[in-house]
Amino acid sequence: MTQAKIDVRVFLFDIDGTLLSTKGVGRGALSQAMLDEFGVAHPDSDVVFSGRTDRSLLMELLQRNGLEVTEEHCRRLRDRYVSLMGGHLARQGGVVLPGIRALLTDLFRRDALELAVMTGNLPETATQKLAHFDLRQWFAWISGGSLHVERDDLARRTAEIIARRYGNSVTEVVVVGDTPADIRCGHAIGAKTIAVATGEFSIESLTAENPTKTFADFSQTDEVLAALL
Repeated sequence: MTQAKIDVRVFLFDIDGTLLSTKGVGRGALSQAMLDEFGVAHPDSDVVFSGRTDRSLLMELLQRNGLEVTEEHCRRLRDRYVSLMGGHLARQGGVVLPGIRALLTDLFRRDALELAVMTGNLPETATQKLAHFDLRQWFAWISGGSLHVERDDLARRTAEIIARRYGNSVTEVVVVGDTPADIRCGHAIGAKTIAVATGEFSIESLTAENPTKTFADFSQTDEVLAALL
């Protein structure tokens, strides 16, 4: 007897500015990594983090500080950064953003719904952040920004992961994020997009990207669930 196909919705959450805030942990860890690995005592780390992939950040940091942008240099900086993240999280901490725990708890309990992470963070640092704030258990898998410079390319690779994992059973993909880049990359893969202004961008700047729905934060769980579902 043929087994009935089960329809699945996939929700892709960004991390920084969407689920949590780490008070500049990434910038501090990358600056220390530049010192430890390349001897750059006062690295120029005045780069924009929001909406970026870590692949693009690593390349820009090397370039800004007079180092050749090679795969070897990227690998060394990445490995040192990953090794430092846990210590910086323990010292600097951060917060889980309003409504996130209640929202994830409710979504996780629902049938035919898969929670995953699509983030510009490296998969390793994404895992460290989620584990530090006790959020990792809600998410089935993580798609991180280790391979692509452009956020849209990360989204396209994530769409390929979804296709491999769920086949033709996916009825809807929802991208949830706090930056214009999150909304644009959701559009690039034909996903529903939910924007939240808990990061560095205003409601107005997020709304200008035409998300499906925009929120100031996720504290009103019922209203957010209605938009998501």
